[in-house]
Amino acid sequence: MFRFVIIAVAVAAAGFSAFYAFRRSPVCSADGKFMATQNECEAWGFAPDTCKQAIEKARIVVARAAPKSETMFQCEVRFSDCFQAPDGGFSPRPSFCLRPGANAEPLEVRYLEYESDRRNRKKTKEVRVD
Repeated sequence: MFRFVIIAVAVAAAGFSAFYAFRRSPVCSADGKFMATQNECEAWGFAPDTCKQAIEKARIVVARAAPKSETMFQCEVRFSDCFQAPDGGFSPRPSFCLRPGANAEPLEVRYLEYESDRRNRKKTKEVRVD
């Protein structure tokens, strides 16, 4: 009986390890790096000015494409993270891909929107802006 418990625990541990090792994470096409913040951008080795320009360009794209909210609270209830747009209102914070050697042009711009499943649990849904 004790061996059965040890084997079951080992199989469960191996299953959880495999799940975390092989779960899907956002990936950029070609050789781009996926990022959302200034710190992530700089961690990939991009210059701070390039990061700042790319983030601003991605925010402009999302501010045009994504629905706006009047207050930060309304925005964060619907989206995972928000920023205040220059022309007023709040929009979801974008994540994007940037290629090394690029001229700060963000590619594959995305944002996370909350949705509910059948049990009314909040889940995030990735919305791609093309």
